[in-house]
Amino acid sequence: MKVDNELITALIERWRPETHTFHLPIGEATITLEDVQAIWGLRADGRVFTGRDYHDNFPDWTSKCRDLLGWIPDTSTETKQGGLLMTALINQTRMPLGDDLPMYVYIQRARIHALILLGGLILPDTTGCKVPFMWLNGLGDPEEVKNISWGSAALAYLYHYLCEASMDKRKELGGPMMLLQLWAWERMPTLRPAFIGPVVHEPYTPCGARWKGTTQIGNAPRHSVEHYRDQISLIRPGQFIWTPYAHCILPDYCNDVTGCSLCETYLDAKERRPFRQK
Repeated sequence: MKVDNELITALIERWRPETHTFHLPIGEATITLEDVQAIWGLRADGRVFTGRDYHDNFPDWTSKCRDLLGWIPDTSTETKQGGLLMTALINQTRMPLGDDLPMYVYIQRARIHALILLGGLILPDTTGCKVPFMWLNGLGDPEEVKNISWGSAALAYLYHYLCEASMDKRKELGGPMMLLQLWAWERMPTLRPAFIGPVVHEPYTPCGARWKGTTQIGNAPRHSVEHYRDQISLIRPGQFIWTPYAHCILPDYCNDVTGCSLCETYLDAKERRPFRQK
């Protein structure tokens, strides 16, 4: 799905780092752990995922790639500045796997897919073309991986890059901007693009899946920064959906009310201050 850069720009102009909220005509609103859980199906509760926790002072990344991914990358063409290139990871997924192989081989391939999702969608940096080596340390034990709070990691990353962009500290934007775009479509119908075909939520799937159809994003002048600024400034109370997921039949992992409303996690990437969302 294409990121609507003009929409993202208009939203960034409404972001206030002091409160981590968007200042809108109908009041303050922000993307929360509930949104991340409902849209992408990423768990909110669980073990905190941070770069510091998975950083090694003197790592042997060649051995880690061999053991965890079943592949030793070429340091001259498949790595860059402390990370694996996305193209190299994608190329690895194109190599066929046979049947009846040892289970660890399929787990290694699953880790490669997980790294692609992390670096390309959930936790992308400003380059969007590489995945830090240190994330490999978080994928070592398959049983531990499913207990990580991926939702809070994605939200912290999004908050961080929104703050940086709103204060004009960065020219290149990173973070899960697709998540922000889907949140805006869920909450503010006047900002949605024209879709080819109806937008229908299939029961027991994350809400983000219903936006997978082809859209008319990028057709000027409707999809310009000026257009979105005007639409946001004209939003009235009845045009903001406060409970967009109320009528959706979601799977259990998208509907853990206790997990997304009472969990304790870190949402300040720099100072690592505990954040309790209620």
